[in-house]
Amino acid sequence: MANISKTTSKDIKYLGRDFDSLKKGLVEFTKTYYPDTYNDFNEASPGMMFIELASYIGDVLNYYVDSQFKETLLLHATERRNIISIASAMGYKPKISVPSQVDMDVYQLFPASGSQGNIVHDLRYALKIPAGMRGRSSAGNIEFLVQEDVDFSVDNVYSPTEISIYTVDNNNAPNYYLAKKTVKALSAQPKTVDIVVSSTQKFFKFQIEDTNLIGIDNVVDADGNIWYEVPYLAQDTIFEKVQNTSFNDPDAVVYSEETPYLLKLKRVPRRFISRVTETGLEVQFGAGVSSSPDEELLATPENIGLKLPTGKDDIDVSIDPQSPIFTAAYGIAPSNTTLTVTYLVGGGINSNVPSNTITEVVAVNANTDNFPLATGALNANILNSIAINNPIAAVGGRSQETLDEIRQNTLAQFTSQNRAVTREDYIVRAYAMPNVYGSVAKVFITPDEQSNIGSSEVNDTVANPLAMNMYVLGYTNYKQCIIANRAIKENLKTYLSQYRMLTDSINIRDAYIINIGVDFDVIPLPNFNANEVILNCITILRGFFEIDKWQINQPIVFGDIYNLLLRAKGVQTVTGVRIKNLNDELLDYSNVVYNIDAATRNGIIYPSLDPAIFEVKFPDNDIKGRISTF
Repeated sequence: MANISKTTSKDIKYLGRDFDSLKKGLVEFTKTYYPDTYNDFNEASPGMMFIELASYIGDVLNYYVDSQFKETLLLHATERRNIISIASAMGYKPKISVPSQVDMDVYQLFPASGSQGNIVHDLRYALKIPAGMRGRSSAGNIEFLVQEDVDFSVDNVYSPTEISIYTVDNNNAPNYYLAKKTVKALSAQPKTVDIVVSSTQKFFKFQIEDTNLIGIDNVVDADGNIWYEVPYLAQDTIFEKVQNTSFNDPDAVVYSEETPYLLKLKRVPRRFISRVTETGLEVQFGAGVSSSPDEELLATPENIGLKLPTGKDDIDVSIDPQSPIFTAAYGIAPSNTTLTVTYLVGGGINSNVPSNTITEVVAVNANTDNFPLATGALNANILNSIAINNPIAAVGGRSQETLDEIRQNTLAQFTSQNRAVTREDYIVRAYAMPNVYGSVAKVFITPDEQSNIGSSEVNDTVANPLAMNMYVLGYTNYKQCIIANRAIKENLKTYLSQYRMLTDSINIRDAYIINIGVDFDVIPLPNFNANEVILNCITILRGFFEIDKWQINQPIVFGDIYNLLLRAKGVQTVTGVRIKNLNDELLDYSNVVYNIDAATRNGIIYPSLDPAIFEVKFPDNDIKGRISTF
């Protein structure tokens, strides 16, 4: 029978982290377990040399272990590449370069149309300039890019078109009008690079290295297919802007003047992500290849688990229920093609330029296809009349984010996860919907228990304690409250669907508009002109009741009105303030009848239980004052 040696376990201490503690521990270990083998612990002895060398190695290894662990923590990491990697993993994309932004005026000429006494600008010549127009500043030769469409045929409160007479004929009749629209532009210049892709690669990626990178503008392959950027590859939908026409939506087309575009969700198999690296941008594509685009496939037994080109039946793979085709769960991968990548560079501190310097049009893609065919020379003149200018300075440009800024922005991004969680989140998201999809001017949210189940609204639902009612209103071109049309609500519904929590249910409803008039009586100070005092008071009240300052379900406090009037120049005493409900539809008021007296408690006029907003619709007529005498 073989003898089995029994190894005696030794007491090893794991608390030593630095050189001194490791050396002390090794000396104690040697004295305890090798007392007869070695007992010369003099600093100059050979044995102490080996003990100190082992302590030195342990100290160095512990340093690098601690350092590497520290670099995995966002708040303690010091290397930029590690902080960028952690930020990307937590859903935040650091900014390599921050472009300056500016409100840029875009001009075009309109020919006059009509006869004497009824001459207007001819809307047939309204230019529609697609996104991508570029201008250049004379200060520093900085280029600015317009990333939104400039449509001179649209004129609403959020995209107004200012018209003025440009030239007149010998009879002082206008023959040309000047139209102006104000759009947002940023300091950016497009650059293009071609990426050759040969064989199929899962999660194919490449690097773009350039200075002052802002981001990817677009990616197109050799076959003309557009690849769309998404926040992460598992997201297979994007927002798509479609024109509000009878073909796209026969029911919403009646609202095309107020809502020129519809917001749709589009599923895209060709998609990519971009992430910031220490040297530039890394672009990455999906993992699969499918002969059928996934927006055309239904979730059927034949399509679930569609085979990869390897021919394997991966029946145990995880399934995305919204995109059940495994090959497209992260988007398809490009193969045997050339990708044309357009990216934007610019920004930095030098991109902040003074006012009235962005005057040169560098590139514009406008055309005259919608113009009358018989006026060729005039069409060319209108196209050549495009001009730009920045009445205010371009500001906001700066270099890359600092490490501390990346840390704080990452923490904020990770907390929200790009989702609307609180009541305020939904309100801000509703306001953030781009204006081309309709005017959402006022938003108010209440629990569904407060909903009026008996109302006649089309979108009424049974009260749900887990649901919210979002009451919305829009603006007219004159900044007056109006009921949001169906097209706006559908766009808002589509927009919020991308940010809504799974358990949240939102009913989009109409708030009520209570039109009011204000009458007041004041006693002027001696030696003050009574008419001027009344005018001062009306001006102050106009500012107080400016609709931008009022929200749904905001009460009217008489004390605030009295205090304002008492501060008006020339006012000695305010003897009375009266609020009245105006509801005559023939005079273009809302038809909502509201009992002001019954709603007044302790000097405060409260709104109704059904969310409503108080509005002075015509301030010039609805605010009236009188001079009182003792």
